[in-house]
Amino acid sequence: MKNKIFFFAAVAALCVLFASAACAREWEPGQVDATELLGARQTDVWVEGERFGDMVIGSRASLQIIYVDSDLAAAVSADFAIQDWAKKMVQYYGSDGTRGKALFIAHIETFKPMEVAPENIFVGGYHLAKGDVLSPSMTNPFGELGSGEKGYFAFVVPASELKAGKEIPVGYGDDSVLWKVPK
Repeated sequence: MKNKIFFFAAVAALCVLFASAACAREWEPGQVDATELLGARQTDVWVEGERFGDMVIGSRASLQIIYVDSDLAAAVSADFAIQDWAKKMVQYYGSDGTRGKALFIAHIETFKPMEVAPENIFVGGYHLAKGDVLSPSMTNPFGELGSGEKGYFAFVVPASELKAGKEIPVGYGDDSVLWKVPK
């Protein structure tokens, strides 16, 4: 009887050991690359900047806006190369605040002092309201910002604003870019 118990305990320990090793391999840095997914889901808005070919001159701020769907949420959590701010904000995916809505995360960097208001951000025909911002106020870069400041936040828009394959404007204030909603 003692030998059977020892045998089952040893087998169970080996199973745990092999399962741990398998999980560790699954999460090795570089194994998951979210870059391709980000490319289709990210757009950059340059606030008050002038484009000269591939360069932007005189911009007040840059705003990265990233659409988060299930594919990107899974990839970001497994890709160790993704920046920490993005990982923190992607955690809102599937939360109560995202029901019936599309989640976006954003990162802003100012180059000149400016007043940043969530109401100036739009996706499609929808302008954000303060209640659309899900992240805590300590990360939200709203209000008067000086040059060289950075911040990030998560927000939602009605899912009806996104039609797969359609190009929609995404922007801040009077500045926008056309972004194609992934299929």
